[in-house]
Amino acid sequence: MAKPAVEQRWLLQCMLLLLLPRAAQCGSMAAWWTDIGPSFVLQNASTGLLTHSLCHSNNTPLYPVDPPVAFKTKYAPKNGTALAATGWYDLTTTWASLFYQNNNNDIVNAIYKCNFQTGLYDEVESDVISDRSGTPPPNEQTGLSVALLGQQEGYRVFYHDRSRALHALKYTQVENWSYGNVISPSTNRSGMALASMFSGVRNVTVVSARDSSNIETVRLNIDNAWHITTFPTPLRGSTFTNATNLTTTTYDTSSPPPFTLNAYDGNPKAIGIAIDTQLTRHIFYIGTDRAPHSYAAFVTGLTEGGFRAQPNQTEEYWPLADEPNADFAIASNLGTSTIRLYYMSGGQLVEAKYRSGNWDPAGRLEVANTTAAAGGHNGTDEKDGGGGGGLSTGAKAGVGVGAAIGGLLVLGGLALWLLRRNKGTAKSDTGAAASSDVEGGAAGLAISPEPPMSQASLHDAASATRAGAGSGLSKSETWDHTELKDAAVTPPPRELESPNLASELPEVNDRNELPTAHHITELP
Repeated sequence: MAKPAVEQRWLLQCMLLLLLPRAAQCGSMAAWWTDIGPSFVLQNASTGLLTHSLCHSNNTPLYPVDPPVAFKTKYAPKNGTALAATGWYDLTTTWASLFYQNNNNDIVNAIYKCNFQTGLYDEVESDVISDRSGTPPPNEQTGLSVALLGQQEGYRVFYHDRSRALHALKYTQVENWSYGNVISPSTNRSGMALASMFSGVRNVTVVSARDSSNIETVRLNIDNAWHITTFPTPLRGSTFTNATNLTTTTYDTSSPPPFTLNAYDGNPKAIGIAIDTQLTRHIFYIGTDRAPHSYAAFVTGLTEGGFRAQPNQTEEYWPLADEPNADFAIASNLGTSTIRLYYMSGGQLVEAKYRSGNWDPAGRLEVANTTAAAGGHNGTDEKDGGGGGGLSTGAKAGVGVGAAIGGLLVLGGLALWLLRRNKGTAKSDTGAAASSDVEGGAAGLAISPEPPMSQASLHDAASATRAGAGSGLSKSETWDHTELKDAAVTPPPRELESPNLASELPEVNDRNELPTAHHITELP
């Protein structure tokens, strides 16, 4: 039976509306940093495709729009999915590790290898990672964030469950993907914006929207517990962790908060975090006034003060977003204190740059490849990771976190290296390699990793180093520690109620398996 003309016109109008570009939903952008610069992914709100910048872009992402380029996906992403991504450079090409929700609301991890000749990504593998035993089902509108900890420690992926509590999925070389734990049991959340960043051993910060007036930060501590704080209004009591009874997490309203969050209603579509070489934590959101806003917790000595508002920038540096509470993506390089913000302004994708302590005037992302990275390409584009060992399943967790570690070495590694040199203890090849890496970090340079190992080698190395239980942050490694025996090291300080420790200092024997053949002392 034919439909009436009025109904036909209504259906046609609905179809046309569906084809029109729609405002992006929470988390539909993601950005990450590799040794050759930042990369970017954005979901097209009309087609659902995950469009990306050219993977051989150097220093500034090149984002084609006519036509765009997109990741090929084994599992189709749901429209409006949250996005999280990280990546690395393996001295030959770049890799991307992407996280999103499919139409069944599962969390998917997809690994891609860059074809340096075309700037396009080749899909290597895709897996559903939220179906592991004991994993609480993700919220249909969950936020997503990923922290890349290194080759051995792998990833931590953070998400909301159906009641809006925060959980972690983990990947290690030994266990592959598995459920981690709850990191914040609170279900009283106004929004689903979520971000995280890793800055050294037991230093992972997860930031999320808490309510209409406050932001929550959850930080992995030296005691392997996740410590929960809020600002500007603190929680009532001294210490709250992921094991704290929910009924006790109330705000301390005995005095007015020191400030209020600017243009904040508790439901930003995105939230971001960046950490600089001084271990200052910077938190960003775009407010109801369409302007970016920033808060920072500065470090003095070994202590961190509370978060406080940073000066707003003029529209030359922070153009107004196209909508209130707008989506944005952030990429940062801890080793050089560089921050990039990406969002839609005036119908175009813009990039705001922070470097050398100042913001540069923002500009539209370029679409032509005028800054392609110099360097080799092995000419292989095999789906399994290419020749020369490639990147196997076991190696997919971080073959290029040298930039972040370089920044950490600036702060703590130089002193330890000088101590070793003066004592004449760095005599072995391992010690010499570590000293070389410290010198590179002290100069503010990213540490270049060795080419990735084969799958069998990775498996053997993983089996020899740890059992992979619990949080995956074990207190010992199989490396030779004799070079550290004479070093006078102060016992690690513990978490203070106020102000907070700026960094959790590891014990002298703590090491972190990095994506390199060199042995580098793990620093906060």
